[in-house]
Amino acid sequence: MGFEGMRITFLVRNIWGIGGTIKTTLNTAEALLDLGHDVTIVSCVRHTDEPGFPFDPRLRIVNLWDVRDPAKGGDKLSLMNKILRKRPSYLDSDKVNNMVESSVLFDRKVKRCLRDLDTDVVVGTHVSMNLYMAKYGHGDYVKVAQEHMYLDFYSDGTRERILREYPSLDSIVTITEADAKIYREAIPEHADKVVRIPNSIPGSPLPPSELAEPVVMTAGRLTGMKGFDILIKAFAQVAGDYPEWKLKIFGRGKDRKKLQGLIAEYELESRVELPGAVFPLDEEWRKASIAAIPSRFEPFGLVIVEAMASGLPVVASAVKHGPLEIIQSEENGLLVAPKKPTQLANALSRLMGDEKLRRRFAEEGLVTAKRFEPEQVVGLHVELFEQLLKTK
Repeated sequence: MGFEGMRITFLVRNIWGIGGTIKTTLNTAEALLDLGHDVTIVSCVRHTDEPGFPFDPRLRIVNLWDVRDPAKGGDKLSLMNKILRKRPSYLDSDKVNNMVESSVLFDRKVKRCLRDLDTDVVVGTHVSMNLYMAKYGHGDYVKVAQEHMYLDFYSDGTRERILREYPSLDSIVTITEADAKIYREAIPEHADKVVRIPNSIPGSPLPPSELAEPVVMTAGRLTGMKGFDILIKAFAQVAGDYPEWKLKIFGRGKDRKKLQGLIAEYELESRVELPGAVFPLDEEWRKASIAAIPSRFEPFGLVIVEAMASGLPVVASAVKHGPLEIIQSEENGLLVAPKKPTQLANALSRLMGDEKLRRRFAEEGLVTAKRFEPEQVVGLHVELFEQLLKTK
C-alpha cells in the first residue's frame, strides 16, 4: 500500500470536552487531513450537545456511547446493559479510572470498537485508551500509545501496569524529551519504541499583541492543577504597586466559587475577572500584555505556546516537564518555583515595570512558538506512522 492516504484513527476519552489533549488532537487531525490522510476520531463518550472546540467538517467523529439524556439523542440502555454499567471496569484503578463513564459495559463497547476497526493506525490519547489497545487491539493496524501525562505522575500500580503492557504496542509517544528518557530507562529492552513528539498549536491568525493594555492573562480549566489560586495571591501582592493592571482568568471548572472567594478575600473584585470559557482565545490574548501560567503540574503547557504565539511574554511555574522544555528562563520568558506566590509576584512585578523586558521576551516567544505549529509537528507523526506500517 502507499502511504499518501493513510487511514488514521484517534481514540479519545471525550472529544466533546475541553482541555489540552483534546485541542492538540484536533490540531493534529486537521494537519493530517490537510496532507490528504483519512482521519477518524473515536470519542468513547459524548456528554454534551456542542463540542468544547469546533470540529473541522472533514473530520469523521464516531461516538461509542452517547451519555446524554435519551430525549436529547443519548443512547437508551437495556436492562442487561444497566446491570453491566454498575460493574467495575477492567481499568478500575486510580489515575486510570477517571473516565466520564467506566464500567464493564464501557469495556465491552471499546473492545468491540477495537476489534472491528478498519484502519491503518490507531492512536490512543490517554492511559486508559492505551491500556485498552494493549488488551483488545489486534495486529491488523499499528497501535500507538500517545502519553499526555508523564510517567512519574501515575500511582505505583498504574505505572507498573503501563510498563508491563505498553511494550506490546508498536510505539510509545511522549510529549517531552524528559519523559521519553524516563520511559527508555524504565523499559530499556523496548527503548527503541519510545519517541518524543511535542503537542502542536496553530499560530495565531491575528497580529501579535501590541502589549498596550495593562492586563495579565491566563487560561485553562479552573482546577487545582492550574494553580490559579496561586496567581490570585501573587497578583494581590503587586496590585497596590501597579493600580492600573488587571488580571483575567479564562476558563470554566469546579474551582470557580473557590477562586471567587479568594478574589473577595483580597478585595480584588474590580481588578480580577473570571470571564468563563472563550474560544478561540486569540483576540483575548491580543488584549493582554503578560501571560502567567502558575500550574502545580503541567505535562506539556499548550497554553504557554498559545500565549507566545499571540506575542505575549510568559512567566510560568518551573514544573516538569513541558514548561522546562519550552521556556529558557531569562531568554524567552521567566520560570519561577512552583506553588510560591511571592516568587511569582516578583516575576510579575519585573514584567509590569519593564516594557523593554516584556517586548524582548515577546519577540523570543514568537520564535519559540513556531516550533510547535502543526505544520512543523505533523511531519513527525507521519514519519512515525510510515515507519511502523513498513513493518506490518
